[in-house]
Amino acid sequence: MPVKAAPVPVVTLYSWTGCYIGGHVGYAWGRKKVGSPDALVFPAGIADANHDVDGLVAGGQVGCNLWQNDRWVFGIEGQASWADIDGERAIGGLTTGQLTNFRTEIDVIGSIAARFGYAFGATGQTLVFIKGGAAFVHEQFSATYAIAPLGIQESDKDLRWGWMVGGGIEQALGSNWSIKAEYNYSHFGNRDVDLCTPAGVCDTYSIKQHVHLVKVGLNWRFGGWGSPVVARY
Repeated sequence: MPVKAAPVPVVTLYSWTGCYIGGHVGYAWGRKKVGSPDALVFPAGIADANHDVDGLVAGGQVGCNLWQNDRWVFGIEGQASWADIDGERAIGGLTTGQLTNFRTEIDVIGSIAARFGYAFGATGQTLVFIKGGAAFVHEQFSATYAIAPLGIQESDKDLRWGWMVGGGIEQALGSNWSIKAEYNYSHFGNRDVDLCTPAGVCDTYSIKQHVHLVKVGLNWRFGGWGSPVVARY
């Protein structure tokens, strides 16, 4: 009797579909480009108050992997982090009304983004992804001037929107848990900001900024909408 070949083995891929919640910690750094339409604000020979910022972040994320076809996974994710991202530029003007120090403080950073990934490994439990969407920061600026009448000026605490792109890797651990690492780049464009004293004396600054963010996190996935297409070998 002829011998039949053994059936071709099939592997059922890990399903990434479903919604998830999680937490993360990380580190952020960036650059602030600060100028003013009033040239008299800066001491002679200094045209800006550009400075670097950096600090730690910690927060949470929530998202849904909406669709999986074989190894391709598409979803959306929102995240927000408490932040201690700050920096300053000491200038040292000595003439009345000249800037001596400019400081930036970011206390919240986050994003709302689409996420597109590809699942690697024999059963697809390693997800490499890219993401992009809207970004936001909650921040405040302050300026210290040499001698009265200006003294210290501050901006309102402001929620500023921009755009972001990023990418990372996520590894399934079993029992719906996964661990991830990712990098985000957020850009917030150029914007005029008024800094004022309590007496209402104000100056306008033009502020352009971007932020880099690296983080690691842990997710717990719930729900799910069935298995992906079976992979054939």
